[in-house]
Amino acid sequence: MNKTLLAAAMAGALLAMPAVANPVKPRPPEPAGEFGPVLAQLVSELKALPDEPNFTRQLDNYAKFAFSPELRPRLKRLFGTERPFPLERVSGSAKGQVDYVGKMAAHSYKQANGTEFSWTEAVANFTTDRAGSAVTSTGSWPSLLVTAPGSSFSVVNMGFSGKQRRGADGVAYGDAVVKIGVVTARAMRAEGDSKEIVRLDGITLRSDVTRRGAMAEMASRTTVDAIVFGNEKIERTNVAFRLTNLPAKALADLDKGMRAQQNSHLSQAAQTKALTGLMTDFGKRAMAAGATLVIDDISASYRGNTASIKGSIGFQKLVEADFSNVALWAKKMVARFEVRVPVALVKDLARVFASKDGGAAAPDAEQLIGKAVSDGYAVLDKQVLRSTIEIRDSKLIVNGKEIDAAAHMKTFSRKVLPPAAQPPIAPERQPEPAAE
Repeated sequence: MNKTLLAAAMAGALLAMPAVANPVKPRPPEPAGEFGPVLAQLVSELKALPDEPNFTRQLDNYAKFAFSPELRPRLKRLFGTERPFPLERVSGSAKGQVDYVGKMAAHSYKQANGTEFSWTEAVANFTTDRAGSAVTSTGSWPSLLVTAPGSSFSVVNMGFSGKQRRGADGVAYGDAVVKIGVVTARAMRAEGDSKEIVRLDGITLRSDVTRRGAMAEMASRTTVDAIVFGNEKIERTNVAFRLTNLPAKALADLDKGMRAQQNSHLSQAAQTKALTGLMTDFGKRAMAAGATLVIDDISASYRGNTASIKGSIGFQKLVEADFSNVALWAKKMVARFEVRVPVALVKDLARVFASKDGGAAAPDAEQLIGKAVSDGYAVLDKQVLRSTIEIRDSKLIVNGKEIDAAAHMKTFSRKVLPPAAQPPIAPERQPEPAAE
């Protein structure tokens, strides 16, 4: 948990979570659009906190931090206090640990343009060891509600937890979990009530960074229990991937470089350039060391049927010279994907498209399935279309058959894209009649 994460967490806390319960008395209207600039200045001022790897001292520094005299009255107008998220030590901590609690009070304010923000109390707890090398965090925020003329947006039942330990290389290894109960967007109707446009139920985001000897691994998994729009419902969506075989030294250098860059007084353009350089250097070192992107699962379910993709992307023995030409490192790319699509899902989606446009341009499910199998793009196994896609030696191989990707793209372009407009042909000039 470095100061950038702390600033981002605070900024996200001020916006990210909803208020349907515990209503609070609205404040007088504020100037339209003031919240954005205030939040930007808040994050900017937090960057003045010293770069402190010790978690205990890091939290102590934030607890003592005071915003500028210029910003304080603006914070008071929008959040009802000059310190939107105060943090303090808790007395009576267990032996060998230090406890902190931070709270943002329930509040509501309305902008001059009619948009109103309302939220319930947010609470975060942090526990560090006496050495300041490890921290455990938990937090909850029941609700945030944003109501604008003609629409509303709400998020309810948010929470987070995490455990990090500072390694000898300076990197904070550990895991974090963020959970959101429901996200809902609604539109106001002329009748005076509202209509649900889209709703996301049960969102979970997990991430972790692990050290494995001289290598490190980063993993991420995002799941959504249901996405509802109108009468349709995607029952479950999952995106999970890992970056493996990352050189721990390269990761530590990236972390150190980012902290140094954030503490600099460079212009925004210079900071962006410096960050791009850091990321490029890290990417080269990771790819050369054999880093692999592992797709554990990308899937979605509809009416009980699940389509999924699994696979990996890596490179063979990259050297510095390969990065001078895209064709050189692309030739060393090695990728493999396994795709699974139930026939019932294809038919269900075809029916959905047919119902949307009256069937005029709806795809024929049986024809699509037959074409995919006959052309070798898929095999039919127990009513499931399966396909293995590989990329190696600059070749695209589908189910063991090499595919001319360029030719297929040309065919696709001719079928999908309109023909290029031809320039008008100038009329042929007729010779003028000879003078009599």
